[in-house]
Amino acid sequence: MVQSVGRVMRKAPGKELGYIVLPVVVPSGVAPEEALRDNERYKVVWQVLQALRSHDDRFHAMVNQIELNKRKPDTIEIVSITGPTDGDGVAVPDPDQPGQKSTEQLLMEFPADEFRDAMYARIVAKVGERRYWESWAKDVADIAAAHVTRIKGLLATPGPAATEFEHFVAGLRGNLNDSITDDAAIDMLAQHLITRPVFEALFAHSSFLAGNPVARTMENMLVVLDAHAVGAENETLEGFYDTVRKRVAGVDNAAGKQRVLVELYDKFFATAFPKTVSKLGIVYTPVEIVDFILRSADEVLRAEFGQGLTDEGVHVLDPFTGTGTFLVRLLQSGLIEPHDLARKYANELHANEILLLAYYIAAANIETTFEELEGTPQPFPGLVLTDSFQSWEDGDQQDISVMPENNERLERQKKLPIQVIVGNPPYSAGQDSANDDNANEKYPTLDAAIRDTYAARSTATNKNSLYDSYIRAIKWATLRIQDRGIVAFVTNGGFLDSNTADGMRKTLAEEFSAIHVFNLRGNQRTAGEQSRREGGKVFGAGSRATVAITVLVKKRGQAGSATVHYTDVGDYLTREQKLAHVAEAETLGGLAPVVIAPNDHGDWLGQRADDFVSFLPIESVFAVQSGGLKTNRDTWCYSFGRESVAENMTRLVATYETDRARGATAATATTDGSLISWNRGLLADLDRGRPREFKGERVQLAVYRPFTKANVYFDRALNDMVYRLPTLFPGSTHVNRGLVVVAPRIEAAPGVVMVDQLPDLSFYSYTGQFFARWHYEKVDDAGMFDVHEGDVVDGYRQIDNITDEALAAFTAAYQGEAISKNDIFDYVYGLLHSSEYRETYAADLKKMLPRIPFAADFRAFADAGRQLAEVHLGYETVKPYPLEGLDVSGPGGEANYGFFAVGNKKMSFGKPTAEQKTEGLRSDKSVIHYNDRITLRGIPEEAYRYTLGSRSAIEWIIDRYWVKTDKASGIVNDPNDWSREVGDPRYIVDLLARIVTVSLETIKVVDSLPPLDTRHDG
Repeated sequence: MVQSVGRVMRKAPGKELGYIVLPVVVPSGVAPEEALRDNERYKVVWQVLQALRSHDDRFHAMVNQIELNKRKPDTIEIVSITGPTDGDGVAVPDPDQPGQKSTEQLLMEFPADEFRDAMYARIVAKVGERRYWESWAKDVADIAAAHVTRIKGLLATPGPAATEFEHFVAGLRGNLNDSITDDAAIDMLAQHLITRPVFEALFAHSSFLAGNPVARTMENMLVVLDAHAVGAENETLEGFYDTVRKRVAGVDNAAGKQRVLVELYDKFFATAFPKTVSKLGIVYTPVEIVDFILRSADEVLRAEFGQGLTDEGVHVLDPFTGTGTFLVRLLQSGLIEPHDLARKYANELHANEILLLAYYIAAANIETTFEELEGTPQPFPGLVLTDSFQSWEDGDQQDISVMPENNERLERQKKLPIQVIVGNPPYSAGQDSANDDNANEKYPTLDAAIRDTYAARSTATNKNSLYDSYIRAIKWATLRIQDRGIVAFVTNGGFLDSNTADGMRKTLAEEFSAIHVFNLRGNQRTAGEQSRREGGKVFGAGSRATVAITVLVKKRGQAGSATVHYTDVGDYLTREQKLAHVAEAETLGGLAPVVIAPNDHGDWLGQRADDFVSFLPIESVFAVQSGGLKTNRDTWCYSFGRESVAENMTRLVATYETDRARGATAATATTDGSLISWNRGLLADLDRGRPREFKGERVQLAVYRPFTKANVYFDRALNDMVYRLPTLFPGSTHVNRGLVVVAPRIEAAPGVVMVDQLPDLSFYSYTGQFFARWHYEKVDDAGMFDVHEGDVVDGYRQIDNITDEALAAFTAAYQGEAISKNDIFDYVYGLLHSSEYRETYAADLKKMLPRIPFAADFRAFADAGRQLAEVHLGYETVKPYPLEGLDVSGPGGEANYGFFAVGNKKMSFGKPTAEQKTEGLRSDKSVIHYNDRITLRGIPEEAYRYTLGSRSAIEWIIDRYWVKTDKASGIVNDPNDWSREVGDPRYIVDLLARIVTVSLETIKVVDSLPPLDTRHDG
């Protein structure tokens, strides 16, 4: 095939063109796009086109430009034959005279244009390179690294270039913020170098680079650097630029060019500068959402203030403009009248952007759109390269020498009365690990405004998330519009119901006169059925959080609390269905909201029950409570194998001590993730020169997740937070048991289980709170002040953790009932399993730790708690449920460990039956493929009713028991090591069957619980 195509393309004397004619026959009655899916029927067509692509790079680029261009390529003609003419027809039998044939014209059943479009789309799908721009971005990442290396080399020696660069960095700090480092400035220069040929190719007719004040500054800096550049390396880079020009030069329309730029932005940043993406939370906004926000802002502005976005004096600002989508769509929307367009563009539209590449793309997008509408190219004077947050900080340093025109634009904007703020603020909350060296900036003035309002009125203990970028954006916009205007954002929707944001909701309800919320859901930090209910993520892979469109209206002299108009997009919707719903609604006026009156707690959604606060707080029942162990380096501190923990922590300590010995600091510490895992505390220890050592006796047992024991390194010096755990488990000889309760969290389902080892903080993946039966106090050597009763074990006295106040309260409530502290412990455990309790107080349990009501039948709940404790603590010894396949025998001896071992993939459920598929089920949960040798069948559906937080108990086993390799460190955590430690090759397969028994026994007890019939007379 390739040779045949090659002969057609070969040049020869007198030959002008080579033709390849490919007949494509579409069966009668079949839609073109459907017919063309038949890969076998049209295989030759795709083979020929692939062969052409392999011969000619221009053809390759042309195929990938088809969907970007309005004009279709000349080199591929799609000619539709609708039937024969001039007697050159198709002979078909005449129905009235079967023996004779007549000529009849056969007409296509679908319009020719429809066939052509379907054919072009199929060519792109079959022959185009779907990841075309992404593969380009990988090239760009390599080039970016080369540029950075070259620029650093030029600046390494003192001289004019280094002096000019210092001046340049000072200017960037004045325009952006003081945290701009030399490395960040070099990254910006590299971005400029890389994108320059792209803009030159896409906008060859305009003077975009010459006319943009920031681009000119970058060019001036590069002139200084280029004077010292190495010519050979420039030539290498020039080869890359040629391929870039070839790939983008054929795009013939503004929309196609904008799409190229946006895709470059998305793919380029994700590949070349992943830390920038992570730090700023870069997410591209779907146009359906952009259009909805703009139309809604116009609608609300007219309803509340009698003005539209088109009116003179209405200044519109997008403070986080990204690629300029909001202003581009505003220009194209028709919301601005044609006769207002020039004035609006020149004076009343404003946009800020902090990232250089995004700034360039925004400028190109906005200016190209205006040119397409008005016919003449005009630089957009409303665009500023700046950090919107920093620009309003008290004492913000200005730049009057490096980028004076950019600075003038900013100062002019700051004096204007901005009335409408729209956009998609950055989402980031900070870095995940100290190894990342990628923390967010601090803004003292803005953060103080948050501290004095949102944080001051929050009942949460940890308020760090109130300084997330999107919450800062809402506070910044609130201050910026002063006492009159509209803020219309699409943001992380966590603030709608998170416990930390209760103070924020209270503040917003007072600061604004009306609040409109369209909740698009999509919270993928949930799990199981709740995750499926949340539906698709409207930002795709860009965000795992809830996404909400919020329009805030502020009017002078408005008295009282704001009315909240709330619309939920619905359950189980895909991303596409959600965006279609947004497009169909068009504006807030196209929704059917419910009106919410916020309560005194600041609840908008899921308002809590009135009587819950009257119950006994669980903290009053237990004298000492604790969070679970927070290591901040679980991969290193936890393992199924005791030797693995010792080996990993020994390596970590050795790396730390090597750094300490060479005088390293937090800024110069080893960042190799295979040698050490840093957290804030360990870096502080390094700065202070504190020695650290590995202590073998600190390796002990823990319960990492439900029904999952592990070895852990428990040492305050190398764990991030130990909370009160040393009081509850002072040593390996000090026995205890207690309840691990799901801590209040909006995404979390209720859960409680009893454990008799140290629990992890993220016991349910979400945080767990631990309430133990006893606590321990160190015995004073003299014994003079020891007032407690209890056994002394290895220098610690065991003290009852149920308070005397709780005993008194229960005794008063149940007069005539002989109640002990053991009974109270069991009662609480039984009560927390009550389905009625969990359902009635579901909203409260997401916002507060459990409170304990006095049920009518105390003894029934206490007995149930005792039975449940026996089953849950004894889960490793209960009888395995008789699953089909469980009785399989291994080869015997040492080989059994391999036979019953789990692999590096999770166990999986069986494929759904036809009946299950009809019911919408994705799997058959009665079947579990344990490994490639063992399949277990006959798991009762009932067993999956026993859930702990987001998963059933069975699914917790599936989730935890497989061999995992940590990407950053290379550390392997192998559950089969545990089987060897306990000397039982069947441990994991039998554990799975035992947990089926535990689940069924738990459900049996829970279903037998009586109604609460809560007593309010106690």
